[in-house]
Amino acid sequence: MKKRFRQITLSTMVGICLPAFSAAHAEDKAISAIPDRREFPVSEAINPCDNFYEYACSKVNASFKLRDDRSSHTFSFSDSHERLLEKKKTYLKEIAEKKSAKQSLSPRSDSLATVYSACMNPDAHKSEELARVRSLKDELAAIKTNADFQKFLMRQNEIGRPSFIGGDSLVNLDNPEKLDFSIFANMTTLPERSYYLKKDVVKDYRSVLELFFTSIGESKDVAKKKADAVIKHETAFAKIDPLPAEARELYTKRTSITKDKLLKTYPDLYLEPFLAKVPDDTLIRHMIPKSYAFLDKQLKTAKLDELKAVYLFQALNNLMDDAYPDFFKASFEFEKKHLGGPDSRPSRDERCTMMVMGRYEKEIDAEVLPLVFPNFPEEKFVALAESVRKSIIDGVKTNDWLSEDGKKGAIEKIQKATLQLVKPKTEEDWYFNPEVQYAADKPIENSEKLSAAIHARSFAELKEKRNRMRWYMGPLTINAYYSAEDNQFVMPVGILQYPFYDPNLSEITNLGAVGAVIGHELGHGIDDQGAQMDADGKLRQWMSDKDVKNFQSRGKKFISQFDKAGHNGKLTLGENIGDLTGVTFAYRAAFPEGKGTVQQKKDFFTQYARVWCGVQRPKFTEQRLKTDPHSLGWARVNEQVKNQPAFAEAFSCKKGDKMVLDPKDIVKIW
Repeated sequence: MKKRFRQITLSTMVGICLPAFSAAHAEDKAISAIPDRREFPVSEAINPCDNFYEYACSKVNASFKLRDDRSSHTFSFSDSHERLLEKKKTYLKEIAEKKSAKQSLSPRSDSLATVYSACMNPDAHKSEELARVRSLKDELAAIKTNADFQKFLMRQNEIGRPSFIGGDSLVNLDNPEKLDFSIFANMTTLPERSYYLKKDVVKDYRSVLELFFTSIGESKDVAKKKADAVIKHETAFAKIDPLPAEARELYTKRTSITKDKLLKTYPDLYLEPFLAKVPDDTLIRHMIPKSYAFLDKQLKTAKLDELKAVYLFQALNNLMDDAYPDFFKASFEFEKKHLGGPDSRPSRDERCTMMVMGRYEKEIDAEVLPLVFPNFPEEKFVALAESVRKSIIDGVKTNDWLSEDGKKGAIEKIQKATLQLVKPKTEEDWYFNPEVQYAADKPIENSEKLSAAIHARSFAELKEKRNRMRWYMGPLTINAYYSAEDNQFVMPVGILQYPFYDPNLSEITNLGAVGAVIGHELGHGIDDQGAQMDADGKLRQWMSDKDVKNFQSRGKKFISQFDKAGHNGKLTLGENIGDLTGVTFAYRAAFPEGKGTVQQKKDFFTQYARVWCGVQRPKFTEQRLKTDPHSLGWARVNEQVKNQPAFAEAFSCKKGDKMVLDPKDIVKIW
């Protein structure tokens, strides 16, 4: 179920599942499969004009066996991730031993050692699990009215525990130096609406729920009733909750509501504690009215015992591990069968390392970064990134469908874009977690203390000028992102490993890989949503109405192309435009005026394809197609090169080949 695993899906797709159940893990054998530098031989038996992805990736894919405790492995991302994971495992083990031996550690290392050691203590986790189940059942038993239940829910936010309702901060659409406030509502556990409509999924989900309730002391008859209640409420909420393709459009919609109107519209959400901490001059965004209205009605009219059952499961299922092995195994088996979960569970030290990487990402990266990238050639990489920026600007200047005002707006946006490369430059830009006192025998409490501190900080930040240079991922993350609100591209040093980047390779080869990523992320500045934000990060249409209509028409062709390929073209539109922009302008940076040898051009496209070689479990693929705005690797290769006439020219593809589109069907955005 979705709370049990974390997907890294910003501009990449690397599936990492935790925690999951297993009796053992062949760690040495699995890790030895990750070389310092993987080779990607092409398959001469496959015609690149027929299936370029298979030409570039089939050999490396066939040579790789997915680890039992992984759901997917995309080599360009996952190889680097696994190597850094091993470094961080070693680092955490060493500082935990030093702390145990009472050796001196820096304050940051000391905190990391404490939370890691607490995670590594199964007896402490077991004790806390049992105590938490007892205390939560007692707390809920004492609640006699729906109104008191909602007040209870709001208190959970304050202490870092789950709730159906919460608060969130969003960047103001007219002034990126300010934050807005919004509430969010959720009563679902499965990833997306369609899962609640599958009879086999619901049947198995009901079995997991029944085991959950019997595991915490309910009779079989009561457990069945409570399991039915959870399914009923979650299914009803899922029906009105926005689908992923719908949700991505909400963040660029101007909505607002006053405090008084919010309280009057949703009187049973008991929002007073939240709103009391929101400054009067802070804009409140009215993001998903249907979800709020549904929850408001449920909290007033639904049977109290049913609401308690839904909350019990959502609050506890993610905590029940060492003390509840039977339930944990059943939950894991459900994920494995229906959600693409792995076959086995990582070793405990790996799970605890990944927990630290997830919750203390900046802290551990700050400690490990000097150990793994001591002499990175930053100036050389910055020059490459700037060459892609220049290529985009030059391309927009020669665009044949934009109005002059549209060209001016696009060029200004790319020129002004801030490139945050390699690592944060100041302490403030790192954006470390709030300082918290942790205990070596309280793993669950440690997590909740951090959540509570982050919750408190988010309200305090509503009163402050927003730091627009802040990093939202650690520098050792194998990823990159573009922030439309800040017109900012961030590429951490973690991703700058082969095949993405190798300073010893030719610039042309590097442009085929990391250059396409740079172009992809900057391309988000002028994709279907980025085009709504101007160079200063404000929501403002900088194209003419005619430009917008033309842009949308071109986007529809892309939607149709990816729909035919088996994707949700609307959900993936923004990322597909990013890929198209990335490949197009990385190519132009590599081959100004098209000048270059045929072999160099083949090398460029082949290196681009290598970035997306990988394997994943079928059910994990199914979930991605429903929820992920990024297309699958084979589509990011094949469907993109079809729109690159230079690809067909380099590989001598001809009309009728699968990688060749009719000229009228080629998508050209920029």
